[in-house]
Amino acid sequence: MTNAHQFGLADIANVFEFAASRLLAIRIALGKSHLVESGKVHAIVTRYLVWEGEVFITPLVHYCEGRGISLPFSRNLRFFVGMLGMSQLEILNYQEFYDSFMKLPASPTGAWVSGRVVREYPLDWWNGMFDTADHQKFTTTFPNFREIQEMVESHFLQLPEGQMLVTPATLVDIGSMPVAQQLATIHAGMRQEGEHIVTLLENKIVEARLVAATLLRMETALGQDVRAAIAATERLVKYLKRED
Repeated sequence: MTNAHQFGLADIANVFEFAASRLLAIRIALGKSHLVESGKVHAIVTRYLVWEGEVFITPLVHYCEGRGISLPFSRNLRFFVGMLGMSQLEILNYQEFYDSFMKLPASPTGAWVSGRVVREYPLDWWNGMFDTADHQKFTTTFPNFREIQEMVESHFLQLPEGQMLVTPATLVDIGSMPVAQQLATIHAGMRQEGEHIVTLLENKIVEARLVAATLLRMETALGQDVRAAIAATERLVKYLKRED
């Protein structure tokens, strides 16, 4: 990654890739763990997950929004950002936050394609006794910008050799024929144009849910109107994605 004053789009995408990879590793670990059998531990895990967002995701979301940059999110990372927003507005309690996170698929394919798991992660709280560790100290300690850069650089050094990202979330084998690489890039570009439209709609749904929840808490009729608009937009997204 570059210096802070040269921080660009590729660096942003790399940090989000790193964040998504961590979340996938966490999701896989929690699905196998015997430590998450009580509400107390769910509350601890939720605090760790919120810390993940505060360190690796939220600062860059604000950075991108302030500069009008379209966020290079995978679908599950976008879902997680929505969870963070609803948690900040106290729409989700710790148990709902934990349950929502565990609904995400523990698979490195599909929507997690921008979050490949590697062997080693820094600050990997999920690989220890997180139910008894000092989570308060851990979640009130934040790495600085340079430390995050070094973490991301180390992450990419662990990715499988012989592969590269031609376009966001598009893997091509370097050993393949040049023509095949070009066709893969063109196909990915065409697919992403359509996915970009769906992504914009899904982002607006997340934003609208936050607005609707706030309005409903104030018991305004407008909140019901926003919910109706959300339902209509979700039907459109399902149609564009050809979902039942």
